[in-house]
Amino acid sequence: MQNELVPVLPADLHLLPNDSALLEELRQPRLALFWGANTPTRTLLALLTALAVRGSSVRVFDGGNRFDGYFVARLSRRLSTHPRAILGRIHLSRAFTCFQLAELIENAPAEPEPLFVLDMLTTFYDESVPLRDTERLLMTTIAHLKRLASVGPVIVGAREPRALVQERWDLLDRLQVAADAAWLLRAPEGVDVEQPRLF
Repeated sequence: MQNELVPVLPADLHLLPNDSALLEELRQPRLALFWGANTPTRTLLALLTALAVRGSSVRVFDGGNRFDGYFVARLSRRLSTHPRAILGRIHLSRAFTCFQLAELIENAPAEPEPLFVLDMLTTFYDESVPLRDTERLLMTTIAHLKRLASVGPVIVGAREPRALVQERWDLLDRLQVAADAAWLLRAPEGVDVEQPRLF
C-alpha cells in the first residue's frame, strides 16, 4: 500500500482531470482508497468525470449523500463539447444506511468499468448501529469490494471519524489495510477545506 499526499483545493480541481498518471492508475483493477480528515468527494467527482470524458462508463455508489450533480455537469462542460454524453456514462445509486450501502456493494456485478464509492464510512460511523454489527458488516463489505476490484477498479472515498465516534477509528484502519493503494488527502497549511453541506 502506498501513501501519497494530494492537495485538496477547489481552485486546483481543474488540474486533476489532466493528471494522466493518476487516471491511468485508477483504471487498474484494484481497491484504491482516498481518505482524509474531510471527505474527499470533490476530488473523486473530478476524477470520475475525467474518466467518463475519456470514454469510461462509471458506476457511483453514494454512501453520504454527497454526489454534487451541478459540479459534475459544470466540469463536464469545461472538459468536453458533449457534456450530455459524459453525464450519460455516469450511473448513480444512493444509500442512506450502512446496510443499504453494503447491499449495493454485495449485489454489484464484477465488471471492468470503474466503481466509485463516495463517503463509504459515513453510515458505518452511525452510533445508532452497534459497533460490533458495523465491524462485522464492514468486513463482509470489504470482501465484496475486493471481489469487485479483482475484475475492475474500485475507488473508495472515506473520512476520519469525528471526535464523538473516535471508537470507530478501527473501521477506517480496516479499510486502509484492505486497500491496494491509498492516498491521504490533506489541505495545504493555512487553507480552509470545504465543510460538508448539511442541507
